[in-house]
Amino acid sequence: MRSFISVLALFFIIVSTSSALTYTVKKGDNLGKIAKKYGVSVKSLIQVNNLKKPYIIRPGQKLKIPVKGKKRSSYKCVLKHKVKKGESLIKIAKKYRVWVKDLKKINNLKSDRLYVGQVLCIKEGKIKKSTNKKSFYIKKKKIVTKRIIRYRVKKGDSLSKIAQKYNTTVSRLIKLNNLKKPYIIRPGQRLKVEKREVTYVEEVVKRRTVPFGFIWPVEGKVINRFVNNAKKRHLGIDIKTECSSPIKAAEDGKVIFAGDSIKAYGNLIIIKHAKRFNTVYGHVGKIAVKEGQTVKKGDVIGFTGKLNNSDLCGVYFEIRKNAVPVDPLVFLSKKNDSKKLN
Repeated sequence: MRSFISVLALFFIIVSTSSALTYTVKKGDNLGKIAKKYGVSVKSLIQVNNLKKPYIIRPGQKLKIPVKGKKRSSYKCVLKHKVKKGESLIKIAKKYRVWVKDLKKINNLKSDRLYVGQVLCIKEGKIKKSTNKKSFYIKKKKIVTKRIIRYRVKKGDSLSKIAQKYNTTVSRLIKLNNLKKPYIIRPGQRLKVEKREVTYVEEVVKRRTVPFGFIWPVEGKVINRFVNNAKKRHLGIDIKTECSSPIKAAEDGKVIFAGDSIKAYGNLIIIKHAKRFNTVYGHVGKIAVKEGQTVKKGDVIGFTGKLNNSDLCGVYFEIRKNAVPVDPLVFLSKKNDSKKLN
């Protein structure tokens, strides 16, 4: 009986091992990139390969790729989030207005612990057989960090060689170390080196499909974009125009606020639209509508004034879904089309 159980256990070990693909790590790879390529979670990669912190992988290393079960083969992640420093499951759940328990279930999390760089699936959806347009796009942000390290000069080293190695310049090396002409360095000498590290943070932004289309409230240039993170909160866009330019309603709706009682926005107009959308128009020079008034897309609702803390004229514009600010540039066309409705 014992031998039968041992053989059976060995059979399941062989079957479970054979259910994982093998991938050879290439230069430039990271766990997030590999996980995305094979449609698995970073956590499952860590677990199946018994990786230890800080989860470093190297070119040539063999990794097992877990094969997903058939039950979830008809689903894919339609909205993802990359964990940043200081974030928790509760914070992320609040940001996307979802339940913590649902986040844990989708991402197969056994605890509330997260790590920086981890990619979480926020929402899953059924895979449509015939669709070309992605429901989200990836926005990349370049981050350059600099730090001063000590480098011991080796035989054969030169300032240009060291500068190239650490992605800096010879002039920067000379300045940091107060070197004098003819800038001779010797083996064993310690040099201060400014090490530059370039990383890219990916942010997945969902494309929202609406049964109507928002138009630009004015013709102009965006001089301040939507930002919502720990360092800065600018929940709309600033569009620069000529002074006293007409501001148009971005979509059909009802004016639910028109006044100057919210000081941070100056003269302010808020319009309520279908599907729980609101648009917000701040720093208006002159208001041309009243509360309770129904407006059509393209109707003039006011005229541009001075932007906040600036001598430039324009309008501050927000789009809110369920009272949550979203990036207006996701909803507006790439080309300013406000002039179509005159």
